[in-house]
Amino acid sequence: MVGAILIGAGAVRQLDDITKATRSIVKGDLSGRLPTRGSGDVGRLVAVVNEMLDELQRLMNEVKGVCDNIAHEMRTPLTRLLAGLDRSRRRSSSTADYAESVDEAIAETQGILKTFGALLRISEIEDGARRAGFIDVDLGAIVTDAVEFYEPLAEDKNITLRSYFEGEPARPSRGDPSLLFEAFANLIDNAIKFTPAGGSVEVRFARSGAADIVSVSDTGPGISEADRTIVLKRFYRAEPSRHEPGNGLGLSLVAAIARLHDMDMVIEGPPGCRIALTRNRSETLSHIVEN
Repeated sequence: MVGAILIGAGAVRQLDDITKATRSIVKGDLSGRLPTRGSGDVGRLVAVVNEMLDELQRLMNEVKGVCDNIAHEMRTPLTRLLAGLDRSRRRSSSTADYAESVDEAIAETQGILKTFGALLRISEIEDGARRAGFIDVDLGAIVTDAVEFYEPLAEDKNITLRSYFEGEPARPSRGDPSLLFEAFANLIDNAIKFTPAGGSVEVRFARSGAADIVSVSDTGPGISEADRTIVLKRFYRAEPSRHEPGNGLGLSLVAAIARLHDMDMVIEGPPGCRIALTRNRSETLSHIVEN
């Protein structure tokens, strides 16, 4: 009886501690965690709940960071738009002057809408709803289409754009063709944008064992090792890209599409830059065999 009382008292104290910690978390202290002392079923449950709280805190920090970034990034174009309209009201003296000011305001507004559209698209992709519409796709054909689409732009900038296909014969892979094209197109567009005239961009699609690898390499300034993680965050722009047009969402979109398709994304360089998307085909091959 004494042993049972002691065990029961310990369990009650543990539940009281868990209840106290839970109430603190409910009130907004997301840094709090449930006490981990003890073992058995309760200990395992506490460990799982703490893992869930870690992920919840990470997501909340990301949301806060995105909101802060939106406020910061939108302030500049909106200020520019307001200043342009105010200047037009004070200085324009002819229909042509007003027409020029209206065109500038329209261009600025389109840029803002494009930024919000990219943010909404990233959120839609990260939600995972697009996974329900996956079909069998040929990654090699999608890569070919993306390369052909950007050949005129590369030629205009005097940049050599080459594509290489290596490895085994083509096999279908599960995915969303429009999103995959958008991811590959973003990588090629970035490579062309940051490669100086006379440089080169190489797009490779390789099949090695059970993996499909799509990589885009260029002879531009590259991405430093310190920037390789944060460059995937929304609105972040490394120093070489600050004077180029864009909103800092391109690689964030590519990363979201890669996660949706269970692809690993690796950034290498400098010199130059190489971004590779790798996907294990084992699950895809199983799906094909079953069907």
